[in-house]
Amino acid sequence: MTVAGGSVRYQDAVIATHNPLAGLSGMAGATSFQTKLALYTSYVIAGRAPSGAVPDALWWDTSDPYYFLRVEPHRDFDIVIFGGEDHKTGQQNDTEECYRRLEAQLTAIVPDIELTHRWSGQVLETPDGLPYIGPNVEHQYVATGFAGNGLTFGTLAGMMISDAILGVRNPWAELFDPGRKALTRGLWDYLKENVDYPYYLIRDRFAGPDAQSLRAVKRNQGKVIERRGAKVAAYRNKDGAVTLLSAICTHMGCTVGWNTSERTWDCPCHGSRFKPTGEVISGPAEEPLGKVSGLVP
Repeated sequence: MTVAGGSVRYQDAVIATHNPLAGLSGMAGATSFQTKLALYTSYVIAGRAPSGAVPDALWWDTSDPYYFLRVEPHRDFDIVIFGGEDHKTGQQNDTEECYRRLEAQLTAIVPDIELTHRWSGQVLETPDGLPYIGPNVEHQYVATGFAGNGLTFGTLAGMMISDAILGVRNPWAELFDPGRKALTRGLWDYLKENVDYPYYLIRDRFAGPDAQSLRAVKRNQGKVIERRGAKVAAYRNKDGAVTLLSAICTHMGCTVGWNTSERTWDCPCHGSRFKPTGEVISGPAEEPLGKVSGLVP
């Protein structure tokens, strides 16, 4: 195996990439496995609150999308962390609105809070709610689908994969087997999550671009425009320089959209994310968005 110009020899490989890469399973196997994973973007805000304003506990509800709250006590104040507003990656037009809704909810609960931080991340869901931990092809192991419970399942994955490599029987191997059939557990969720790909692929073929001209792309902003019959992901940085990329996701051909709060290009079909300049942030895409030449304004 060649990595960064050097050679690596190994007997067993563990793909610890959140959303597994193709690796030894090949594109067909990786694509089949991808149908059993759904990528969601989740949002979090945090701030300082008076000590004792919220009981020191972990709270969550059962709404959809759900909310959670936890407290980190300090000597003179508490850090209150509040999150939720999950949605399928690439399928929310105004991601800033997710933060606004969280802020409104939290300030209603803790009026005296001083908001200081906000961030987002991706969680991977599976049709039956359990992660995939174990071999997906011979000598290659995956651990994914933690649904936000990475501290628990990440530790479990280390134990299980270590046992598998050493040939030690693990009592949970069958329960978390990556090869288990999605159609026998969580059939409705499996079908519901996978309707996105044909829907967005067909919709994008007929939907118009976000804008017709580069003049509509403001600084620190991206939009999908149409140039010479092609959909182009146009980004203008804070200095006014423009980057033009193919708007077609390199995973399976859907059209990416601009994430307003994170300044990324996100794919609505399988959740791949790209930097404004096209590099992959998270898969399943493994190749950057293609460069577009000859279209400089």
